[in-house]
Amino acid sequence: MSIKNTLKIIISIIIIYFLVTYNSLDFNRIFDLSLFLVLNIIFLCLIIMILGSLKWFLLLKVQNKKISFLRTLESYYLGYALSYYLFGVAGDVVKTVYIAKNRSNKTGIALSVILDRAVGLMCMGIIILYSVPVILQNLNINSFLSIYDSNIYLYYGLLTFLIFSLFLLGKIILNSKRIEDLILRSLKKYKNKVIKMLVKTIDIFFTYKKNSLNIFFNILLSISIQIIIAIALYLIALKTLMVDLSLISHTISSVCVQILSIIPISPGNIGVGEAAFSQIMYYMNSKALLDFASVYFIYRLINMIFALPGMFVYFFSIKRDLADEK
Repeated sequence: MSIKNTLKIIISIIIIYFLVTYNSLDFNRIFDLSLFLVLNIIFLCLIIMILGSLKWFLLLKVQNKKISFLRTLESYYLGYALSYYLFGVAGDVVKTVYIAKNRSNKTGIALSVILDRAVGLMCMGIIILYSVPVILQNLNINSFLSIYDSNIYLYYGLLTFLIFSLFLLGKIILNSKRIEDLILRSLKKYKNKVIKMLVKTIDIFFTYKKNSLNIFFNILLSISIQIIIAIALYLIALKTLMVDLSLISHTISSVCVQILSIIPISPGNIGVGEAAFSQIMYYMNSKALLDFASVYFIYRLINMIFALPGMFVYFFSIKRDLADEK
């Protein structure tokens, strides 16, 4: 094991230790879970996986029309499972290799994964922007509260106008042959391998100019997934902490944790995710001293249970590939 991975594990253990010590993480909550709640969360995980597969499929079929939704679902579930059990980006890598094997346009398929992630990150940013008034209100910033009532609708109106304007600008750029030629022509002068790869990536990106509707539906599905994740966390908090906290606070906390997880501080963001979720929920709910980290840990644990069959899919696929080679 490398020093880097060892340090990540140590960080994770230290954070979990402090969470338990300061009563933010209570492992006994796991034994109090009802089967009905677990089944409900597993059902929500299934919906998340289906919607996640569908939004990726919308981007994939532009690159290779022969890829079926069932194959996409299998690959997505495989990546979903490996992300939980291998604690890293291996899920995206393996699912890309898995679905691209023996298919044309492998670069385009790989780009679809990157674009899917980029759209998801953009949607999380949009959710945060729309939640700014709620965040500032919960933080009790007096200078903001004094202008809150009179300017809230103006803020939402301007934000909506800005986002739609950016979408329209993006669509214009995507459909502009002149801009495409200008970008590619200016980059093709360089012989560097990285630049060549960038040129190929940009070239493939412009293949979506006739399929901007696919990207739009990807955005809607991405936002829907974030809401479903928040509902799952809300239900867990409702049944374990026995308090009815707002759905919006769970949404904001969940999105912030996912944005934070881009930085690989610990394996699979274990400990870091729980600590971040706990801290954000603390401020979003009038500094309530509850074991919020338990909620996120339980959600992680149920996801791992749901993802476990994906490991069998992985080993079955390896066995099948070996049989095909023989």
